[in-house]
Amino acid sequence: MIHCKFVDRTFYNPGNGYTVASYYTREELPSEITRENRNAPGIFQAYGIELPTGKNLEVELDGVWKKGKYGMQLDVSYYHVDVPETAAGIEAYLSSDLIKGIGPVTARRIVEKFGKRALYVLDHTPEKLLDIPGISEAKLEEILDGYHKSKTVRELMVYLAPFGVTTKKMEKIQEQFGEGAYHIIRENPFRLCEIKGFGFLTVDPIAMKVKNFQPDNPMRVKAAIAHVMQKAEEDGHLFLTSEEIVEKAGLLLNNKKRKWEVSKRAIKDAGNEMIHADRTLVGNGGGIYTRQGFEAEADAAGELVRLMFREKEKRDIQTLLKQILKEEEIILSKTQEQAVYQAFAYPVSIITGGPGTGKTTLIRIILKIQEQLEPDSMIMLCAPTGRARRRMYEKTGFPAMTIQKAVGMTGADGEGDWNHPKKLPDDLIIADEFGMCDMYLAQRFFYCVRQEATLIMIGDKDQLGSVGPGSVFKEMIESGVIPVTVLDACFRQEEGSTIVENARRINRNQSQLLYDDTFQFRSASKPEDAAEIIREIYGKYWREHGKRTEDIQVLSPFRKNTAAGSDALNESLREMVNPKQRGRAEIKNGKKLFRTGDVVMQTENKDEISNGDLGNVVDIYRKDGKMVMQVDFGDDRVVEFMDDDYWPLTLGYAMSVHKSQGNECPVVIIPVLGCFWRMLQRNILYTGITRATKKVILVGSKQAIAKAIHNNRMAKRNTNFALRLRQAYQSMRELYKKSA
Repeated sequence: MIHCKFVDRTFYNPGNGYTVASYYTREELPSEITRENRNAPGIFQAYGIELPTGKNLEVELDGVWKKGKYGMQLDVSYYHVDVPETAAGIEAYLSSDLIKGIGPVTARRIVEKFGKRALYVLDHTPEKLLDIPGISEAKLEEILDGYHKSKTVRELMVYLAPFGVTTKKMEKIQEQFGEGAYHIIRENPFRLCEIKGFGFLTVDPIAMKVKNFQPDNPMRVKAAIAHVMQKAEEDGHLFLTSEEIVEKAGLLLNNKKRKWEVSKRAIKDAGNEMIHADRTLVGNGGGIYTRQGFEAEADAAGELVRLMFREKEKRDIQTLLKQILKEEEIILSKTQEQAVYQAFAYPVSIITGGPGTGKTTLIRIILKIQEQLEPDSMIMLCAPTGRARRRMYEKTGFPAMTIQKAVGMTGADGEGDWNHPKKLPDDLIIADEFGMCDMYLAQRFFYCVRQEATLIMIGDKDQLGSVGPGSVFKEMIESGVIPVTVLDACFRQEEGSTIVENARRINRNQSQLLYDDTFQFRSASKPEDAAEIIREIYGKYWREHGKRTEDIQVLSPFRKNTAAGSDALNESLREMVNPKQRGRAEIKNGKKLFRTGDVVMQTENKDEISNGDLGNVVDIYRKDGKMVMQVDFGDDRVVEFMDDDYWPLTLGYAMSVHKSQGNECPVVIIPVLGCFWRMLQRNILYTGITRATKKVILVGSKQAIAKAIHNNRMAKRNTNFALRLRQAYQSMRELYKKSA
């Protein structure tokens, strides 16, 4: 540990906080530094993440001396800011970048007024600062907020910095728990798991060291169970069996060893306490839910059944339908007619069908009938993502919005940050791509639909399930209590019909696909070969389409650990279409590099931007002392990403099939290789090719394609939504019988 004083900062990367700075010390330095700095004795260079800087700031640095091309430097692993005792030291501390709201001028005035008692005044009698010119009550509040946050961060720094927790993460801890953050974390370090970026695997070694926990400490076991439940929801499940929880938590607690240092009994006891005392888990129907997940499933079922039980005015739309079909020169199949009649006969109905089966045509016809039946009625079109919403508008000419915006969802996934829910005023609500709707969004959506409204949900039951937990659309269909129309006739005959025909063949388990200019196949046996072919194809169509990246999309079943995964393909394709060059700004956020002109993808729901939305980096610049990246997501949705925040972004030249749902693109390229064996599934291939409107190119082996087509063993999600719908429906029927 070296006691030293800050001298100068020579480098700072705003993307990741990497800092190079020089310091002065009176302590003995390595002989190499003494020889190199004969003209500046006591001066040395240090580097690390977010090193403390500020004129005359005194700190203690700990780390390892390392020799590089810039000479001997200190690689800092931990630092501590001294609470100064001199007036000059206090002024340096108050004006440093550690405290927001106090600049050099204000710091000097505070010290001139109170001298060495300045910190005592800030702690005990802060109202005295109002006597200083320029400090109003609002300014005082800002100063105290910055000072208290700094104090909390200092305490956390001493406690957590030895474990590699950066200053930025300590600020996140402070934001989460407030001024009591240090005491909360000291009491139970596993509370860190509540903060994004602190999973159980990160927190566990910290907690074991700072608290000297025994492996079977109940706090540790409960944190492991919570982690298991979180991962289950990420995999689409709403519940696990107690046996699954014990097995998964045991492997986590015992470092993947099946030698049970933490016993099954200890895990069961902790789980029972979480159910009965803490009430964070719920046992129901043979499964264990998080309380939030259980309430979402139960409430969604109750709210949807509530909408179904109302008297709907009988309307004879037969004459009106014939008139509209004649005017539009449209002929409907019997199932399409059935869908229209059901839409106006029942308060809630479902329409499902694959590409080319006329779902969009039905939406337009239903809208025309509603406008003629009730010219003053309010109508809302919506979908779970920005892209699906935009496509709905383009195909119907009718305004549409995301479901999240409609029901007041403003926060990120898992944060539960919603505006106060209000009933939607609309008389007719049509929700498209409803297969992408997870249990939490469905719960809020059904709650917000008013009793008098008509709700029509549309989707493709053969596509992949939602990214979030649950299997809402499929289970609504399987419940048997909601009127459903299955569209099976294909009407799309324009360019792209080979794509539609092959989608139908895939769903019929037929591996003999049609190949032509619209639906192509390129052979590749290795991921590296496939990646090179994809790069060549992407470049060809990118140039043919006027260098419009939005016209070409690569969809890979895998993300990591392969040259044909979306991570590696993103880097390769970016270097081809948007290479590093002079004048093109770049910025790093964590380990991710972005540059002006990049295509990026949002990876979580946040405000107006949905998980999976694509945008373009339009500018990188400095604002209020921070670096900012500006991303245009279309529809006047321009977002600024500040350099000291976590960015839910990745490159968007290639993405997973899951992330592509709700999107359409003229040209879609999909690697299908034997090494993807875990992801060779019918619904993944079907979903991928149905994203294309003009052209599909499969790259890989026909054997792998056939394997995917024949594999219809979709991973079963643990959810009881269909059962709850049937139970709620039966209960409501009995209630109506008694009241009749």
